[in-house]
Amino acid sequence: FSAAFISGDPFIFGRGGEEVLEFREFGVEPTVIPGVSAAFSAPLLASIPVTHRGVSNQVVMCTGYGRDNTSPSLIQYHPEQTVVFLMAVGRLRKLAVNLVRKANFPMDTPVGIVERAGCPDQRTVVGNLENIADLAEVHGVRPPSTIVVGEVVNVLLTEEDFGREVMECARREGLVQS
Repeated sequence: FSAAFISGDPFIFGRGGEEVLEFREFGVEPTVIPGVSAAFSAPLLASIPVTHRGVSNQVVMCTGYGRDNTSPSLIQYHPEQTVVFLMAVGRLRKLAVNLVRKANFPMDTPVGIVERAGCPDQRTVVGNLENIADLAEVHGVRPPSTIVVGEVVNVLLTEEDFGREVMECARREGLVQS
């Protein structure tokens, strides 16, 4: 018996399938024990649901990097859609620009970044497509981070999450929760 524990989501933009095929080449049929993807769990750990009745009825999951280190193709904006990006914080500025210019997202579309989800030092940075790259830079956001784009970002956030005075300037200046 042997076991391999792989962090992250090995079957979502990862090598999980490739590793299963490699095991099979050696005559071994691995047992895969599925978990819950960070695309769904990380946002909720930061009080950001990926769907919410009347706000978002669809979720699109994307990687930050396309084949051969290119930018991924982006789905066109729809007001009732949530887009979750994995492995994308290193390209955040380009991603935000592309969402506005190529996918027709409004600049004021809310964006939440959940950094180190589930860890004691988890942090959430909230802004919009216009300011999120600057906020991430100012606050030194690093991987692993999950990026959520859409109106769901603001559905469950409360004054207790960030404080009343911060909530009043949230749309203008962004939020950080440690």
